[in-house]
Amino acid sequence: MTSGPRDSPAPGPVPRPGPETGPMLRLLPLGSGLVLIGLGLGLAFLALRMRRD
Repeated sequence: MTSGPRDSPAPGPVPRPGPETGPMLRLLPLGSGLVLIGLGLGLAFLALRMRRD
């Protein structure tokens, strides 16, 4: 008792293209980000102080 031919394999999932392998955005480590924020704030306060003089 067979229900049908078993020679053909079941259709598999449709292959999808993988993620693009272009240039990746590399994030700065946390310490570098904090240093950049500190430099930006220091420069802003320096500019404000120079403006008051």
